[in-house]
This record gives sequence, structure tokens and C-alpha cells, in this order.
Amino acid sequence: MRILTILLLPILFLVGCQQNNKSDEPLLNPGYTEKIEEYRNDLMQSRKQNYLPLVALLKMNGNELKFGKDSINELSLNVDRIPPTIGTFRLEDSLYIFKAEEGVNVILNDKIIKSINLELDEFGSSQKLEHNELKFQIITRNNTNYLRVWDELNPEIEAFKGFEHYPLNPEMIFESDFTYYDSAKTEKVKSQLGPMTGTDFIGKITFNYQGKIYSLDVGNSGFIMVADATTGEQTYGGGRYMYLDLPEKDSKVQLDFNKLYNPPCSFNEFTTCLYPPQQNNLDFAIDAGEKISLKVN
Repeated sequence: MRILTILLLPILFLVGCQQNNKSDEPLLNPGYTEKIEEYRNDLMQSRKQNYLPLVALLKMNGNELKFGKDSINELSLNVDRIPPTIGTFRLEDSLYIFKAEEGVNVILNDKIIKSINLELDEFGSSQKLEHNELKFQIITRNNTNYLRVWDELNPEIEAFKGFEHYPLNPEMIFESDFTYYDSAKTEKVKSQLGPMTGTDFIGKITFNYQGKIYSLDVGNSGFIMVADATTGEQTYGGGRYMYLDLPEKDSKVQLDFNKLYNPPCSFNEFTTCLYPPQQNNLDFAIDAGEKISLKVN
């Protein structure tokens, strides 16, 4: 028996090494690091196109609201390049009608429009109108209407260099179980705007970390909001986001926290971010993904 034990020790050691190498394998594979770099580049491009150009989120209180540079407008925008008034929003039977100011070109789908009914889609957003470098649309959050405005010449677009990252961490990659709920459950979560906001969760992902089972609620399109022991310290105080590649049915999936990123409200005040629900607050440190510290030149 003693001889057998001595013979088995090297084998057990080799098995242990192989298991450790297996967990390290994604980081030793150049293909993985290239995909992460591509993922981060795509994220930066999305920020430059969708969030860094944001320059205003104006609450729409009233039945007739003028929009433009002039401070007497109900919807005033501090941008010198725009006309005193771009146009007027008039509320009729719960529908806003936009009328362009005389002599001001407002574009929709490459065509100049004089007046248009701004109907809201299933996400509470109207068509997006354009005037020179500006884009604007009505959005609805918590039964309140806002005018969201983008400026393609906003200097913040080029000034923002991104966030620092933790080193790629193989211990934050999990073989997990995804389970769909029988029907989506709606839950109120905190938001950047203040009021609690209803959001849908379609399933949950379950994983094992250091012998303890954890689960996270997953939203539409695989959207995950998570907080952890780094939140408010090394990472953004409102939690971090990521998307999961959803399977067609309940199955094993990979959960890679190296893909965690800061929500738009961490770098732009004109966003409407949601914060993680209580059940998505993990009691360990996810030392992977984006930190709150900014990159510098």
C-alpha cells in the first residue's frame, strides 16, 4: 500500500497541474486575448456613437415646449452652434407633435420635415430627428417624458480614453448553468433618474465559486447587472454590466466576468442607467473587467 501511495503521488500532482492549466487555458490562448481586445474596442466605439455624444436630458413639462439655444426656451441647450429656436413640441392627446422653426432644417431619414407626429415605440422612444450635428428624440422613463440630445461634435467624445482594467483573470471565468423562467418576472430596480424602474428578468445563471453556489438574474438579450465587493471602491458604485450569450434552452454556458464594463452613467450624466437588483449583489470581489479609474494619455 505504501508503494502504491508513493506511485500515485506524482500522478495526482500531474492531474492537479493539468486542472490548473485548464483554468488558465483561455488566457494562454492568443485567440482569447485577441477576442477580449476586440470586445473592448467594440465597446469603445459604441460609447463614442451612443453615449459620449449625449449633451442633454431635458424633462418635458408642459403642452407647448420650444427647443433651442435661447434661454427663454422651455427646452434650452447650451450649444452656441445651434439656432435660438430649432422647433416646438406640442402635446395633443398624449402625442407630441414637433414643428420645425421657419428657416431651420430638421431631418428625418435624410428628408427635411416641417412637422411630424412623434409616436413612441415599444421601448418608449420616438423617431430620432437631426439638425446639423445634433440628434434628438423623446424618451419615456417612469411615465415621464424627456428630450434626449446628442451632439456629434461634443469634445467629450475624443477626450474620453476609457477605463483601466484588471489583468485578465481565469478564476473569473465560470462554467455555469443557465435556466429560463417559465415567464419573465418584472422587478423594480433603482435607476440613475431616482425613481424605481420596472425591468424584466427572463432567467438566471448559476455558478460555483470557492465551494459556494451563486446565481444572478438575467434580463432581456442576456443583460446582466452585478455588484460585488469591489463596487464603490475599485469599481463603479452603481455596479457593472455585461451581456451573456443566451442559449436556446436551459444549458451550460460560460460566464466570463472579464467582460464586465461600467454603465454609461459612470462617464455621462445624461443617461438613465439601471442599478443591480439586490439578488445580483455578490459577496466576493470580482477582480476582473473594468475599474472606475480612467485611462490617461
